[in-house]
Amino acid sequence: MASNLTEYLVLFYTYSLLGWCMEMVYCGIREHRLVNRGFLLGPCCPIYGVGMVTITVLFQHARFGFAAVFVMIIVFCTALEYAASVVMEHFFHTRWWDYNDMKFNIHGRVCMETMLPFGLLGCYALYRVNPFFLQLYHTVPYSISRKIVIGLVLMTLIDLLISVSVLHGLSLPEGEADHTAEISRRVREKIMKRFG
Repeated sequence: MASNLTEYLVLFYTYSLLGWCMEMVYCGIREHRLVNRGFLLGPCCPIYGVGMVTITVLFQHARFGFAAVFVMIIVFCTALEYAASVVMEHFFHTRWWDYNDMKFNIHGRVCMETMLPFGLLGCYALYRVNPFFLQLYHTVPYSISRKIVIGLVLMTLIDLLISVSVLHGLSLPEGEADHTAEISRRVREKIMKRFG
């Protein structure tokens, strides 16, 4: 069980990377091409890290049965995804995802098709994956793991600054649609102009 800040940061980065990989595979299959699904430039989807760390904090000591935890994780993930969509659209005036073409969606921000898998994956990660990663983490000496986590935090902060800077300087597509591919293309072009 996670019990300190370093362990929570390890879980955050682990799930941010796994979430990014999952998005890349899912959308790569769906769109027949690879598109960086993350908000950041690097291989990191922070919404997955935030989600799993929060799920861990809320439910790792829960005395509820599996069904209750499953339902609460669905409610939490749905609220998190909806809030992230609203916040990102507010700041950047564009959408990274849109579910308007799917049944049982709420304003195109969340839908039933993602709610159930997030509930199942959240439970599986909480009960099976977290213990595995924390056991693996404990095999690394604290002095080394601390340096790795500090390095990851610094890289994430740099990535965040660059990402926000690049995105604020772009003319981003507006409207209710999934603009991830177009955003990625424009970001890549701007970075190539700046640094290429």
